[in-house]
Amino acid sequence: MKHVVFCLSAFLTLGAAGVAAAAAPPKSTILHCGCNETADGMVYVEITISPKSRGHDEHVAGSIDSCFDGVETYNDVVRTGSDCQLDGPPLRDPIAACDMQSAGQNCGALVID
Repeated sequence: MKHVVFCLSAFLTLGAAGVAAAAAPPKSTILHCGCNETADGMVYVEITISPKSRGHDEHVAGSIDSCFDGVETYNDVVRTGSDCQLDGPPLRDPIAACDMQSAGQNCGALVID
């Protein structure tokens, strides 16, 4: 019986060590250019994402998103700025480091037909 208890405690200890070693990688902080509250433009918002995150490399100047005003209307808004990385490990889909961008800064405008 002592052998069973010893083996069981050894497996539990090894299992706990494996979980600790498999901790999530550190996150990266970026400025994401996304829809503003009124859906007539875009602003930079500071967010943290996984280094395995995908898609922010497609948020570049000239790309268009459809923004919802929260009531009933969708507006097409064009980015005038790209997402950028503030800090953290390199992203799977690399984006440029932030230079002059800051949280709350405008980075998009309403598409005029």
